[in-house]
Amino acid sequence: MLRRIITAMILFALLVAGSSVRMAPAPVQAATGPASATAPTDRQSASHATLVTTYPGGSAVVDEQLWSRTLDIHTTYRVFLPPGYGDSNRRYPVLYMLHGVAGDSSEWQSIGLLEAADRMIQSGEIEPMLIVLPNGFANYWVNHADGMRWADYVTEDVLPSVDLQYRTIPTREARAIGGLSMGGEGALRLTMLHPEIFSIAAAHSPSLRTAFDQFPPELQEMYGSEAEWKASSPLWIVADTSPEARLTIALDVGEDDPWRPNVELLHEWLDEQGLTHRFDVLPGAHEPEYWIGYVDRYLSMYSAAFAGNGISGLSAPTDWQSD
Repeated sequence: MLRRIITAMILFALLVAGSSVRMAPAPVQAATGPASATAPTDRQSASHATLVTTYPGGSAVVDEQLWSRTLDIHTTYRVFLPPGYGDSNRRYPVLYMLHGVAGDSSEWQSIGLLEAADRMIQSGEIEPMLIVLPNGFANYWVNHADGMRWADYVTEDVLPSVDLQYRTIPTREARAIGGLSMGGEGALRLTMLHPEIFSIAAAHSPSLRTAFDQFPPELQEMYGSEAEWKASSPLWIVADTSPEARLTIALDVGEDDPWRPNVELLHEWLDEQGLTHRFDVLPGAHEPEYWIGYVDRYLSMYSAAFAGNGISGLSAPTDWQSD
């Protein structure tokens, strides 16, 4: 235990000093996304990370400071650093996980995702990865009619900062994004609109609406109009998403989740569009206990999806329709 604590303290000190996370040149595939989504070949600025906690397997969790030019605000995002991160120049795939409407960057940690990742990496069940938890507040991970661009904030502020500050593999094949409820819808939206940035998306109990009048007035005002909502809703974006985008998509929803009919509708429309995807209806409802119960399942799925993109050594999934 003392050795793990000392190791974590050394890792954190190196993070702050900027030496252990310096991005040494590595033979990785050139990024296929826009310049804003591409990591430089060497680190350009020092990290301002604050250590949050460490786990028994050797992982560390830090909060990274971020100035969002898109939103003109100061905020933070949380980063899970896998065991051994501070001991090598290895680059890692990145999993971005978006919180729900009542959550923040600590939500997925409180659900147990990061603790499970530490345990499963240590046991060899999943490959090491970075996990990034952005702060989105109750803004639906969408660009607002008033000009506040909460979708662009992820792709233009958070993602470039992560690629700058940490040793990522800066390609679409090595980026996955998921989320619960509001975050699940956001993950689908960002991937369908930006297949050049993300190749893997999973929505865990996404809170999808099928008609504009299902929103309360304040959310209708946020979107601006029915046309603008449709332009950002996965249920409608799917019609413009081609199988040629080479996306790996997964949906899951609880048997007793009130959003289940809408998620099933998206599943049907993905089928109609010819988009191969995984769809699971699992025991549970729209509540924390549901997501807590499936964190191991989620992490195994993301790790296998990275493997399917040639990013890790684990065997690739053979069927994304079901187990």
